[in-house]
Amino acid sequence: MEIIYPPLIEQGAAFFHPQSSQPMAMKANLYRQFVKRGILTETGEPTQTAIDKGWVIDFYEAEHLSFAEFLTLYPVFSQYDETVFKQIDGFWEVPVDFKEELIREMGAKSFSYDEQIQLEAYLSERT
Repeated sequence: MEIIYPPLIEQGAAFFHPQSSQPMAMKANLYRQFVKRGILTETGEPTQTAIDKGWVIDFYEAEHLSFAEFLTLYPVFSQYDETVFKQIDGFWEVPVDFKEELIREMGAKSFSYDEQIQLEAYLSERT
């Protein structure tokens, strides 16, 4: 049986042990430690303390952000031409072919850890 861990545990395991196959025992220990230290609730959600202290980034995207505010949330996009982005129904969107390019580049490990997390958060709401 495969245990499915919260995304923050998967991300933490990838951050702390990027070259390992991330065995279940390590993930279980990481989960226990995150809960014990008040980073996650028992249901896997980040605590407000973790967000306030910057240990966990909340990628909540409000409607009608300016492009500058959008880049504050997703600084990885500052390397791209602003004309690729278009605000649709209050959210900054990109063409499907650009999303596909980002996914290919993510698979090729072309981004830093932080950039990868930003892109995963952005795309999780849009694909």
